[in-house]
This record gives sequence, structure tokens and C-alpha cells, in this order.
Amino acid sequence: MRHSLKFLTMVILILGLSACQNNSPSPKGISKTTTKAIDNKEPLTVIGGELSYDFINSINSNYKLYGVKFNPNNNTIIAYGDSSTITIYSMDLEQVATIKSKNDEIKSIDISKDGKYLACGGDDGYIEIWDLNSYQLFHRMQSNSDDTLAVAISSDNKEVASGGEEKVIDIWSMNSGEQIARLEGHQDTVTNISFIDYNRKLVSTAKDKQVKIWDKVRKKSIYSYLAPSNEYGKIKKAKSFDDYTILALTEVETAEGNSRRRNGPPIWKYTIKFKDNQGNTLKEFNQHREPITDIAVSNNRAYMATSSEDKTVRLWDLEKKKHITNIVLKDRGEGVSINKSGHLLVAVEGDERIKLFQIKNSYDPTLSSSSSSNRPVATTNSNISSWYKKEYAIVVGINHYKRLSLPRLKNAVNDARSVASLLRAKGFSVIELYNENATKERILDALKKIKQTSTNQDATLFYFAGHGDGVSGNNGVREGYILPYDFNSDLNNPNPDVMYYDKSAISISSLVMYTRDTKAKHIGIILDSCFSGLAMDSKYATKAISSSSAKELDSVEYDNTTRSVRIKPVSSTVVSNNSNSENSSSGAKNIFQALLSKKSINILTAGDDQPVSDGSNHSPFTQALLKALEKDNNNGGYIRFTTLADYIKKYVESKTGNRQKPQYKNESVEDGDFIFKI
Repeated sequence: MRHSLKFLTMVILILGLSACQNNSPSPKGISKTTTKAIDNKEPLTVIGGELSYDFINSINSNYKLYGVKFNPNNNTIIAYGDSSTITIYSMDLEQVATIKSKNDEIKSIDISKDGKYLACGGDDGYIEIWDLNSYQLFHRMQSNSDDTLAVAISSDNKEVASGGEEKVIDIWSMNSGEQIARLEGHQDTVTNISFIDYNRKLVSTAKDKQVKIWDKVRKKSIYSYLAPSNEYGKIKKAKSFDDYTILALTEVETAEGNSRRRNGPPIWKYTIKFKDNQGNTLKEFNQHREPITDIAVSNNRAYMATSSEDKTVRLWDLEKKKHITNIVLKDRGEGVSINKSGHLLVAVEGDERIKLFQIKNSYDPTLSSSSSSNRPVATTNSNISSWYKKEYAIVVGINHYKRLSLPRLKNAVNDARSVASLLRAKGFSVIELYNENATKERILDALKKIKQTSTNQDATLFYFAGHGDGVSGNNGVREGYILPYDFNSDLNNPNPDVMYYDKSAISISSLVMYTRDTKAKHIGIILDSCFSGLAMDSKYATKAISSSSAKELDSVEYDNTTRSVRIKPVSSTVVSNNSNSENSSSGAKNIFQALLSKKSINILTAGDDQPVSDGSNHSPFTQALLKALEKDNNNGGYIRFTTLADYIKKYVESKTGNRQKPQYKNESVEDGDFIFKI
């Protein structure tokens, strides 16, 4: 009996320990393994200087790995190393193919921009070009170097460059496999090569610590500079673009200023330096604690990843040139690659382990379910062909501010959340920023994200609920601003400087200028803030345009039953018919097609150059916006932004006894109009 009790006690103890282990929290930034990686064609951008990551999956290789790369065409992961075999894995890290090289070891690979070809070089000096659709050998060339450490494919798939122990760079024809040029000038083994300037130039690094820029046509070096800060150092990796080169360096610290010269072994530092084409240092990072082994840059240059022997992969904001976060590994990082969209990252951990990560931005909707909800064609009969391909929205709401002297609002966040929910239900991809998250940096990053993502087939909307201010500067200049959460200018200054306000507020003029620099076909700005009517006087504004040909399509009418104004939309059936109707003498479908095909910039503000009401539950302005677009309050159909603005103006003026006067302007000279489906 006692033996049974002892056995039972041990079982309970083991189960208890297992439970404790299973419930232990994941490391910071890492969630538990998910089953599938998610990619999106829309590029990932950094909003507010923040990125996070999820660990997806890992797999062990059967040979020592030197590096990994994503195929930009299909997200397959290509691994190479101390083997003649190059292994191709799917996004699920399942092996899908292998390539057998004549080299015993593969020291370097490059993949063409379109993902069709792979070039590799290795320890036997063979330069090989492989077709990544059929995994068949396309060309094999024999270089003079016994060890090839660098290969690069030109962006037009016409040439491949290689370099290694022979201290020279050979350029080969991708079509014939023949050598067409040789560049001589390095004094030691060539380690990195990149094509730049539309393939007219090359950038190379070597163990001689030099970075050289080559004129490919004249076959000569046109500029050369020493990469480390002194002769004691080495270049570990390099990534070059037309305007700068990113260098991963291992350097020896020198005694400078008040520092005394140290005795004993050298003190090493591990840096990432951004150098322009004359060798000037633009920016330097030195957070890594061991040698940096690889550099990867997202296709849109939003962020960079670096792997290191310090057991981390570090992510960096490339635009703001600052550190974002660390992916902590269990062993040294030996390689890293980012896929074309930036949503996936793969790293080599130790000698043989491949790890896949999902990269995310908390404020980026591209991985949410809403992002896949593209706006459908307007009618079930698909008669309107020029409807929006995608619709994006940025929704900002701020109740309380970092600066406590700003009065607390009751309904701004509630207003914004309700608008975001309504837009998402209509198929918009929505970025939401509330209170502490609605800093100036994040709002501007979100605007930039939409500007970069949207096309001339899309529609974008910016909604703001929070404090606004109007500032009178010199010479009669008056500017309106929306105030982000971290606004910190002096509200009590009797002579505020307009330029000083720009440091922490966002001018309405800059929002209007943003609309003019965006590719989206139809753009809307809706501001529920004080003094927002100054948008109508923006120096970037133009005169209002009225769509006279469409004025009878949809309308605002007085409802005698409820003694209120309401919208009369154009019904779906009317829009789907091409025949003339009582709603439009020229045919509603044709008019809507004309409106949808032309550029439109619509600005709607809660008031004029005046304070506006916060209301109860919802502000009068946002309450009108919600009532107009909610299907429950209408019979469905379509309305123009112009009609929406007319309705909101009459609704708010009625509710506030004409104390608050919403303003509207359609700024496009093309006479288009934003169309809402309700």
C-alpha cells in the first residue's frame, strides 16, 4: 500500500512539474508556436517605431549552414552551407526540392529580383546559374578562384558577378555563360558584391578593408574608401544601394580623448555603419555584443535585420535609423533573410537550425481579417467596373492628453471606435490609434503607410476626433492644427509661432498636402475637432467643385414624420441599370462610373474656425456621420461624399441651433467624388 502511495505521489509530482513548465510564459516578443505563417502582398511598414514577432516553426538541416534566403517570387526558403546540396523549403519548412552543385561547399548565393534564377559559388570555383522553376542547371562557369565568396545577379537578369580568393571580380553573361568583364584593384579576397545605379555600377568589399565603387562600362574603380575607422578591423557583411552601403564591421577600439591606452588584448566593438558613396558615415549602430554575421533589408527599406554571434537577431527602423527590438536565439545567429513583403523573417541558429518568424506591426491592418475584405463590385450584376479595388482608413481618437492642461474629452475615443467599426464592416482596412497610441509619430507613420500602399484604384479615409487649435501668426497667417496625444506647445503664449506649433502638432495644411501626394483615386479627410474649418483656407486648397451632373442622383430631404433631415440614397437596382430613370435623366450607372473614374479629394470638418461640441455619447458631428452610413437607418444603396457632407451639415446645424457649422470642400479639379455603399 505504501509503495502504491509512493508511486502515486511521484506521478502527481511529475504531473505538477509538467504543468508548471507548460504554463511558463513565453520570452518577451515571442508567442507560442502558430501553425502557419501569413504573408501579404502589401509591404510591412514600421508605424511608431514598433515591430513585434511570433515564432512560427523551426527545422534542422543535415549539414552545417552558412546562410538562408527567401525566394521573392513564392516565399520558398533556400538554405546553403557545408554541402554540395542547396535545399529549398516551403513556408511551412517542408523540404520541396534540392539543387546539387559541383562545388563541395556553397559559400554564397543570390536570387534574381523576379525569383526565376539562383546563382551560387563555392569552394571549387564553379559559378552556377539555376532555374528556380524547374530546378535545372542553366549555366556552369569555371572561375580562376578556388574559393568564391560572393555572387550577385543584376536586376535585369542579364549578368552575374562573382568574386573570391583571386582578388578580382568577374562579370558573366547570364544568357551565354561567357565572361564579359574583369575588375581588378582589390588587394585581398573579395567578400561582397552588389549591382547599383541600374546595373551600371558595382559595389564590392574585400578583406583588404576597402569598399570600392566600380564603373562597369569603363571597368575601373571610380571611388574607394577604408571601411573600418582604423587599420585594425574587418568587414563582415555589406549591403549596398544606390545612395549608401550598410556595413557590418568588427573593429578595435582606439584610445581617444581622455581615455588611456589599454594594455593587454585589444578591445573589440561590433558596429553597423551606413556610408555614402564617398565613405562618409551617415549613421552608426553599436548595440551588438559579438560579431555581426548577416544583414537583411526589407524590399521597401522600412526595416533591417542583423544576425550576430551574440545570439540575437536585431530589428532596426531604417527610416528613423534606430533600434526596434531583438529576437533572442538559443545559439549564435549565423544568417538572416526577410521576405519580399517584410512580413516573414528566417534566421539560422547555430550550425544547423532554421527558424521562421512572423513580423508584425500592432497598428498595421494588413494581416487582419479586414485586410482581405476587398470592396466588391458595386452590384451583384457587376455592371460597375470602376469600383475601388481596396479601401483604407486611419481612425484616430483622443480623450486625454499627455499634457494635463488640455481638457479631457468624453466622447472622442467612443466616436472613433464607432467609426472604425462601421468602416471595417464596409470592407475598409483600418488602422486605429487611440489616446497614448495616437502620438504624432504614429499618426504620420500611418499616413505614410497608406500613401505607400494605396494605388490609383483605391480609396483612403482619415478620421480624427480630438482637440484642435487655430493659431494666428504674423502677417495675418492663420493655421489650423489637430493635436496628437504628445502635443506639448505652449497654448497660453499670446503670440504663438506657427512654425513652433509644427514641432508637436499636425497642421491641417500638411494633411491637405498629403492628399495631393497620394496615389489613391478617392481620398477623404473627416475632422471632428475645433478650428478644423481652417482646412478650407489651407494654402494647399483649391476652390470647391460641385458635381452638377450628379446633383440629383442622391439627395438630402426633410422627413416630415420624424421632423428631421435624412439621406435619400441611390438604390442598387437603379445603379445596376443602364437605362434612364426618374432619379437621373442620363442614367445613374453612367454618372457613377464617371465619378468613380476621376480623382477626388474630399474634406469634411465638424465646424468652421470655431470650437465644436463634444456632445453626449457621440458628438453631434460623428452622430450624423454614423446615422448617414449605417444601413439600419437607410434602405441601402449608394451616396456621394458630397451628399454625405450636405446631410451632416444640416443635421449638426439643426442639433446645435446653428452654433456649429460643418464645412465641406471637394478639392479635385477632375470633378470626381468618393462613393459610399450603405
